[in-house]
Amino acid sequence: MPYCFIWYELCSIGFKSCTYPGPFGFPKGEQMSKPNTNSDNNRLSGDALDGERRIEPPYVMDERGRTVAWITRTVHRLFDAESQKILDRKKISISHWYYLRVLAERGELNQLELSKRVGFSSTTAVPALDHMEKRGLLKRVRDPKDRRKYYVRLTGKGKMIVDELLPDLLDLMEQTTRNLSVDEMRVFWKVMHDMERVMTRHESLSTISD
Repeated sequence: MPYCFIWYELCSIGFKSCTYPGPFGFPKGEQMSKPNTNSDNNRLSGDALDGERRIEPPYVMDERGRTVAWITRTVHRLFDAESQKILDRKKISISHWYYLRVLAERGELNQLELSKRVGFSSTTAVPALDHMEKRGLLKRVRDPKDRRKYYVRLTGKGKMIVDELLPDLLDLMEQTTRNLSVDEMRVFWKVMHDMERVMTRHESLSTISD
């Protein structure tokens, strides 16, 4: 699931190049200290191994017991639902929008790289690209150096649809951050970028992090 596209769209609002002086998104001198594993406030999780329970740091979950991955997926699903209302004007599914958005931002890409950037398998991409090509939103051309490969690019119609829908989608993203200060957004991006760097070290080569 391309949850990264939520952040991808948010970046377009204007916080993309924000930096923050303190490591881990905290101001200098106010870094989070290591949790006290003897504290009653630490969260216990999992079944006991050899009669012992594993102690989780208190900041791994929120007060409702949700992990970062959990809340990220929840927020992403909410964004998808609201974004789909906008995309319905042009009868574009949210999954197809991911392809159009990447092509609009990155230009012509070979089919394999496009699949990786969107975060879907190449087998999933084929029917999606077939459908959008039939609608005249994109065009596939053979690689002159390797006839087995294709390059994909937006058509004029595809670009027009992206240009028409993107402002409203960005406005939706802006509404969700309207009550946050610039400093809070800097912390947000610092944390998200740090997490992305850590996770991409474990990610397979089947995905490209934009």
